[in-house]
Amino acid sequence: MVKFDYKNKIITNYKFMFSNKIFIVLVCIFLLAGAVFLGILSWQTLSQKQKPQVNVEEIPSHLTVPKNTTTIEVPKDFISPTTTAAAATTSNTVAPVSKDLGVVWLAEPIKLENLKLVKEGSNDFGDVEVYYKVAVLDGGGEIINAYVPGMGGSSVIRFKKTAQGQYYLIKQNSDFDLANAGGLKINVAIDAVTKLNSLTAPEQLVVGKMIFVKKSWYDKNPLSLTESEKISATDSGDFFKKLDATNFQMSYVNYVLRLADSSVIYYDLSYDFLADDNSLVAEFNSDSQAYKTKKFDRTIRQGCSFAGASGIIYPKDLAGRLRDIGATNSSSALYAPLSSDDELVKAVYEGYKVGRDPTITYDGKPVLSYQDLAAKQPVIVWRDALGDYHIFPNSDYGPLAECGKPVIYLYPETKIEVKVKVGAKVRISEPDYGDGWKVVANPDGKIINGDGAVYENLYWEGLGRGYYPSIKEGRVVKRINIEAELRSDLAVLGLNEKEIFDFMDFWLAKMPKTAYIRLTWLDTNEMNELAPLAISPRPDTVKRVFLDFAGQNTEATDLASQKLKGFERNGFTVVEWGGLLAEKK
Repeated sequence: MVKFDYKNKIITNYKFMFSNKIFIVLVCIFLLAGAVFLGILSWQTLSQKQKPQVNVEEIPSHLTVPKNTTTIEVPKDFISPTTTAAAATTSNTVAPVSKDLGVVWLAEPIKLENLKLVKEGSNDFGDVEVYYKVAVLDGGGEIINAYVPGMGGSSVIRFKKTAQGQYYLIKQNSDFDLANAGGLKINVAIDAVTKLNSLTAPEQLVVGKMIFVKKSWYDKNPLSLTESEKISATDSGDFFKKLDATNFQMSYVNYVLRLADSSVIYYDLSYDFLADDNSLVAEFNSDSQAYKTKKFDRTIRQGCSFAGASGIIYPKDLAGRLRDIGATNSSSALYAPLSSDDELVKAVYEGYKVGRDPTITYDGKPVLSYQDLAAKQPVIVWRDALGDYHIFPNSDYGPLAECGKPVIYLYPETKIEVKVKVGAKVRISEPDYGDGWKVVANPDGKIINGDGAVYENLYWEGLGRGYYPSIKEGRVVKRINIEAELRSDLAVLGLNEKEIFDFMDFWLAKMPKTAYIRLTWLDTNEMNELAPLAISPRPDTVKRVFLDFAGQNTEATDLASQKLKGFERNGFTVVEWGGLLAEKK
């Protein structure tokens, strides 16, 4: 028989149980410590995988103004990657959905003083004189636009100004590579990296099923967007229809996209029924088959300009005045005037008469009468999705004129080398124009060409690249008084005796033989729009005069009276005269 010692047994059991608890606690502590260690190790590994690898050599250092203009990296504080446009509180800004974080575009540009960031003579057609603040940047910087005059319009150069006052040319958003041309002042650096996405315009826009194609040239200055009508809002900016008056009771139309910085991009409306050779791509009605062989222009050429608007539209409702002649591939209708006496036919005939003398023949053919032209399918009409009527004149009956013998006189204060370019399609010149004249000019007006030949002036003929102005002013004089009237006008305009003699020697014999002659003088500003001059070094005084004239059988006119203005000759002076000349046929 076995005898148990319960007291010792209990104590032994307690000791065993206590030992087991200690063991269990130690095991738990060990396991917990292992888990913590593995967790830390895993977190560190994961962090290392997520952390971007930085190449120290790729981080731009702080920039200083270089001694010579060179391409350098953009500073790190150029645009904040974390701040949105809504953060700005400037009272004259808007907060659109920005494509460029940290940039707030102003609702309207603010004109600044001439900052003189660009060296004079860096551009062929003029120096920068107008600067605009167009955006504010997070951190106190600014975006500044500089507009440069050019052929038929202005180009844009864009700068960034930091809060510390340092200027950078934004190369990817500027029209000229002034860095390579050495055109920047010494305190301007180059940012070749940044590209402002808000200033990227699409090559094509589709508005109301109409396709618009970006033009290769245009005036980017926002001041060109006057008298415009907004027709649509796009992802790239507001889209406008811009109308300009013509001499033919119609309006040239251009389509303009206004970007975030208020600069503008011009577009052409694509006509799916007008082939590259101006023939019509359409199905014609049985009674309108004659239109198959005709070609039509998108505008009526005015004066001696070959610049083309997107089209020409008639501002009135043509309902009841048109007949259906066929349909385009997109099933829209083409029309022609019902009556041969319609204003549209009269407008084409007015353009046809420009540069044509009814007393002579052209290519062996006499000048058509109004009735003869009206019978030759002179015009077609198409109505767009906006309700505008587009007018297309027959290509055979356009104006026959060019800018006739504009001559340029150079009067520097000392003998200097002068470079001259004209914004025109030059057909005839003396001396040879080439890519522009490079001559030596003397104070007495004598001009020495590169080949040593001496000239009294620079002469050219051709078509201007800009727009010809509408004729709204002028007067009608009797043919028997034309010589005295012209001499008087030229003297009032400020031409000297030699310049007047040269003008009369060329133009008097070309005056119409009609009983009356209408005289209208274009001034310097209008000529700068039609055919801008680029002269280096820049002259102190420029006077340009150009005579638009037409023969009349009566003294009647609805033109406003024209007041002629003279000028003072100060410093390096340039004088040019010319007129509207019939093309030689």
